[in-house]
Amino acid sequence: MIFQIFNTSTSQWVDILWAASYQGMDGSRNDVDGPNAGRVIEDALMTRDRLATKYKWNFTTRPISAADAASIEALLMPEFFQVRTDYYSPGSAKTYTCYSNNVTKAYVHNRGFEELVKLSFPIVER
Repeated sequence: MIFQIFNTSTSQWVDILWAASYQGMDGSRNDVDGPNAGRVIEDALMTRDRLATKYKWNFTTRPISAADAASIEALLMPEFFQVRTDYYSPGSAKTYTCYSNNVTKAYVHNRGFEELVKLSFPIVER
């Protein structure tokens, strides 16, 4: 599987899968419905008014160094950024314009070793 974020500073794609914890990434497809979506009173049928389909990934890292965490956080900092992945189409990578918010950072107690950090964050298609 491919999951990369474009680094605008270096103009290179950066793989972040190496940092994923076991079962550390899940995705969802979200439909954006218009104002005409809902149930009709007469026959209780559902009316769809799909305007778009958007994708979202929830990512959790394993314990990583504070420096590596800072690198990933820097990739997520722009208001919008590019993600290239084949998560929803195996073997055929596609590029999505995304954003991230609510980045959670937890320090992991690791006596005698360097300070370790776990990140958890969503990546949402624009």
